[in-house]
Amino acid sequence: MRVLISVDLEGIAGVVHPADTMLEGIEYERARRWMTAEANAAIEGAFAGGAIEVVVNDSHGHMRNLLVDELHPASTLIRGALKPLCMLQGLGVPGDLGGPNGPQTDAVLLVGYHAMAGTGTGILNHTFSGGAIYRLSLNGLAVGEVGFNAAVAGSLGAPVVLVSGDSILRQEVQALLPWAESVVVKQSITSWASESLSPRNSQDLIRAGAERALRRLPEMRPLQLTSPIRMEVELFRPAFADYISIIPGVERVNGTTVSFTAEDMLTINRAWVTMLNVIPMARHPYGYG
Repeated sequence: MRVLISVDLEGIAGVVHPADTMLEGIEYERARRWMTAEANAAIEGAFAGGAIEVVVNDSHGHMRNLLVDELHPASTLIRGALKPLCMLQGLGVPGDLGGPNGPQTDAVLLVGYHAMAGTGTGILNHTFSGGAIYRLSLNGLAVGEVGFNAAVAGSLGAPVVLVSGDSILRQEVQALLPWAESVVVKQSITSWASESLSPRNSQDLIRAGAERALRRLPEMRPLQLTSPIRMEVELFRPAFADYISIIPGVERVNGTTVSFTAEDMLTINRAWVTMLNVIPMARHPYGYG
């Protein structure tokens, strides 16, 4: 069994503030140690649950957060950006790791994830780009990073079997992926405050949840959408839509909304990764050449 573990930072136990998640933040070095420890717990649980190969994708921000020399030695690590599959690099598609056909991933674990943009008190809630994306939908279904990545993985037959994060994220997971194990490491108070388990207790829950999830793999379902798939993106500023609309195939819906339609999620994903890399240009126009 081949398992991909995608690790974000906002949903890690103890993380509550942007200063915990940014390179220059006063708590960042401590938070990345918590992040690495939760990743290791998921790896240990995956092997206990029957995994033969575990690939870990560092999925937060600049994607160079996990402490390489402290990561479980039986796993392999995908680190850095730009990555064509973004938070799911290593999933197994043509051009991905493992040769022209890519390796087959049997299950996906999402560790340290957070609720989608606008979900009330979800800790540090946002959808991919907190300063740009107001709402993201697929075929009319509002999704955050959990939903979008589950749809990408599901298009290749790989179910998301575990998600860890805060109590608000759990509601999102239960509505979208009711079969998945949902591990709550902190109770949300506001978007910048929580009642958190200790790192050790959080790691114990993630380790047990990962093992349990993989032993339940026959019960798990990939999230698969009906084709054609229409992605609609509502942005905070018209300037973001101005820049994104230049991408071939993107349609301008209104001043702050764009859409893109394709037959499969891998094509949707390529368009989405392109949009995410165009957005910084809109923040700092003409900062190139």
